[in-house]
Amino acid sequence: MPQDDDQGWPTHLEVCTSCDLGDATRPAAGILVQFFADGGGHDESLSQEAAQLLTEWTREAMAAHRWYWHEKPPDQL
Repeated sequence: MPQDDDQGWPTHLEVCTSCDLGDATRPAAGILVQFFADGGGHDESLSQEAAQLLTEWTREAMAAHRWYWHEKPPDQL
C-alpha cells in the first residue's frame, strides 16, 4: 500500500484463509492477491484498477456467504 497507518507504519493487507485462493470458483481473490504481489499496491496510478479489483473481490466474498450487493444505498431502495 502506498500509505502509512496512524503510527507511520506501512499499511499491510492480508486475505484470510476463507478466501481459499486455490479455489477456482473464487477467481477475484486470486487476481487481487496477484495484483498486490506484482506491486500494484505501490503504484498510485493504478488506484482505479485496485478499486475495481477490491469491488469484485468484495462481491465474490459476499456471494460466498449468500449476501448480495445493492447499487443504491438502503435509504434509496
